[in-house]
Amino acid sequence: MLNRRIRLAVIFLLFLATNSFAAPQTIDFTEEKLPNGLRVIYAPLHQAPVVHVRVLYHVGSRDERPDRQGFAHMFEHMMFRGSAHVKPEQHMKLINRVGGNSNAFTSFDQTVYVNTLPANHLEMALYLEADRMASFKVSEEIYDIERKVVAEEWRRRQNQPYGTLFEDFLKLAFIKHSYRWTPIGDMGHLKAARVSELQEFFNQFYTPNNAILVVAGDFDVQSAKALVQKYFAWIPAGGDITRRTPAEPPQKETRKAVVPRQVPLPRILVGYHMPPYRSEDQYPLGLLATILGGGRSSRLDRLLVAGEHPLAVDAGAANYNLEDGGSFAVYATVLHGKDPDEVEKNLIAAVADVRDMGVTNQELAKAKTAERVSFVANRETAEKLATQLGDEALFGGDPTRVNTAMTKIEAVEAIEVQAVAKIYLREDGATILRIKPDPLGKEQRAAATQAAAAAGDNPPDPKPIQPRVVQFPQGYPQEPPLAPAKLQANFAKGAESTINGVKVIVMPDNRLPSIAWSVTLRSGAHLDPGSKEGLAEITAGLVGRGAAGLSYAQLNEDLESRGISINVNEAGDHTRLTGSCLTEQIDHAIGRSRDILRAPTLAADEFAKLKEQILSGLQLARSRPETAAAQALAEALFGSSPLGRFATPKSVASITLDDVKDAYQKFYRPNDAILLIAGDITVERGQELAAKLLDGWQPANFPIADYTLAPIPAKRRIILIDRPEGKQAMIRMAIRAYDTHNDEKFAGSLAGSILSSGIESRLGRYVRAEKGLAYSVYGIFQPNRHAGQFSAGTETDVSTAADAVEAMFKVFADMARDGVTEAELNDARLRIVGSMVMGMQTIGQQADYRVQGILNGYPIDYYDRYPERIGAVAPPQVGQVVQKYVKDDQIVVVVVAPADAVKKQLERLGAVEVIPMP
Repeated sequence: MLNRRIRLAVIFLLFLATNSFAAPQTIDFTEEKLPNGLRVIYAPLHQAPVVHVRVLYHVGSRDERPDRQGFAHMFEHMMFRGSAHVKPEQHMKLINRVGGNSNAFTSFDQTVYVNTLPANHLEMALYLEADRMASFKVSEEIYDIERKVVAEEWRRRQNQPYGTLFEDFLKLAFIKHSYRWTPIGDMGHLKAARVSELQEFFNQFYTPNNAILVVAGDFDVQSAKALVQKYFAWIPAGGDITRRTPAEPPQKETRKAVVPRQVPLPRILVGYHMPPYRSEDQYPLGLLATILGGGRSSRLDRLLVAGEHPLAVDAGAANYNLEDGGSFAVYATVLHGKDPDEVEKNLIAAVADVRDMGVTNQELAKAKTAERVSFVANRETAEKLATQLGDEALFGGDPTRVNTAMTKIEAVEAIEVQAVAKIYLREDGATILRIKPDPLGKEQRAAATQAAAAAGDNPPDPKPIQPRVVQFPQGYPQEPPLAPAKLQANFAKGAESTINGVKVIVMPDNRLPSIAWSVTLRSGAHLDPGSKEGLAEITAGLVGRGAAGLSYAQLNEDLESRGISINVNEAGDHTRLTGSCLTEQIDHAIGRSRDILRAPTLAADEFAKLKEQILSGLQLARSRPETAAAQALAEALFGSSPLGRFATPKSVASITLDDVKDAYQKFYRPNDAILLIAGDITVERGQELAAKLLDGWQPANFPIADYTLAPIPAKRRIILIDRPEGKQAMIRMAIRAYDTHNDEKFAGSLAGSILSSGIESRLGRYVRAEKGLAYSVYGIFQPNRHAGQFSAGTETDVSTAADAVEAMFKVFADMARDGVTEAELNDARLRIVGSMVMGMQTIGQQADYRVQGILNGYPIDYYDRYPERIGAVAPPQVGQVVQKYVKDDQIVVVVVAPADAVKKQLERLGAVEVIPMP
């Protein structure tokens, strides 16, 4: 042990001395513990006027009784329902009102409430979190409504093709520990539970001495400490926390199960039990996950996805780290027509090879490079800092672990990786789950009844509710403090020049030792020839599969060994190469970007593999209800124009390598292209690299895409996509509206915010909170460069599909008829302006604004002046834009659900067209 400590110390000193990214290698923070047991961590980060307030309660599904699964998740929802000085839904409303984001999540070991908002509103966020910690009280009304919402969330997960994969795995992997169920909960247990039981759960676990508060971002530490004292220090501590989680016995034999699900392709997961979160073995295990499944040059990707004979659409590895010991997993989705047995054997063999033969120093070095890149990225925002500090404090017992982790990772040797594989990835410790396609879904239909059984109201609880007794201090503020809106977003413009006919923008930012760049080409799927939809996507995929004499495998190895990421993606009316790396790798990275753009191999064998994978990927995508709904809507709204066309198995099957080569020659040209380089770089250096990338690139004539649209239908159209196995009705609706060049977008943006921003929005209030019909619901205007639409959607129980559509119609009609109030409009203005402040936290975010502004033809100060334009919108204009475009008698409604259960309901809304699921 002493030798290892000496070695760690030496590595740490070398790390500081030799790495160009040593400057941000520590997170500066201070910590205090209040008399009531609350641990508080303060982490200043003065790079944007934003703060993040995070409260971690040390309670999750791990702490639930076996017959009361879902209690922790219920509190994630219910605790937004008001407290002593905060009205129901007011917490989210106030955070959203200033442009911030407020949310929560439940895990196995923790329930976490998060607030990210403009820095001048720090006091408000602390007040809100303290008030519910001190005084939340469960009621029959709150429980009944939120239980229905949770049931919709449960259905939403069940409604996804592989949505129960992890749940199926845990039931097999754990036999005693409460990790054998997931945090989403059991709807039958929640139906049986009484309100008094939930209040007791709250009283036990949601106390200062079972919580950690993290404040990160742009604030003064001493001022923040004074506010924490004011709002949290007086809250009484709870009793001692006693946890009765049963220990999981060692697994001594392989467990296997084949689970039938209505999925298009088999998926296989092989998992192993891991040590607790605090174990030092987590560092080599994390590196092993990267070696096996991290990136395109990982062992599993080369073996199953990108090898000479591909067997899988995707493959990977993950170390899922939990407090008492999580799971290490390798997994793959089987290519259409390939043998799942062979894929399973390869997954098991890959793990056995690490146990028996170990890993190479080259693989280990590459994995450490990936960790260094992640290390830098995790210093980027206040929320990222708070996440790491909170998790290490809660599970690691010591937040300083954030500043020692990289040193420990650097110290790991190849022999240690093999050693942990031998200990934990034993053959007799494997749990093997296979999801097999079950087209008729006979074996899983019974599960659909669980949430339905929980839909009704619980009988009243005869036992009195006994909330914690608290006495607020004399003079305690009776309402949340709201600071004046004084922040203004000023977006970086960078230095603009023209090099070889390309617009070049360099945006220096030396806060972190990393650089990102993008090359945006004005070609994409909108130029795909008829019957060849998918050509631009395949071309974008193939140009990155080998270049300048390097094979795909060699190129991946070259990039990932240096921590360089380069991707090419098609995006409708443009194609973009994006890249990122640490500063010291920028010369090599720009050189490889040039190789990929200018000298791709376009090899026949890689084309065949890519095409096969895209076809299988289409099968996966088309099995998802959201994909089916989106495609049906696009076709109905935009017909045969580029906006209404999409790749299908038939169109992709018709594409040849010659088609790709022809498309590359025609469209990978610098016509009106944009090159943006942002990060740790000077303007002069950026322009020098741009010249290297662009030298000699020749423009060519592009065809013009035809965006002519047919007239909007004169009456409502209802399309029902029959998905017999559906556990939920997915509803999507849309109607054509204005494009980005129309100044109605300012009123439309405000309308969308009032309709959709948070559970206090008009749709959230009526459809979710009042009616309990949905987990989430939205209605927004979506203008783009060539057309636009108003879109809305939700997911609801199959039995309430028509009710949910009618509820949404009512909200739209009320706004069109009555307009909005000045108060609603002011709140929406604050939200939008505040969200723009939130959107300038990183240089990458600002770079995205800059590129989008150019693509849209906006003036350079467009986003700086956006708040002014928003502020000029009057209440009547918001109602008018809704009245003009959101006409429910002409809207297209798409519902993905079992037709026999939904068609009759929907017929009260009009004629229903039934089409099969793709």
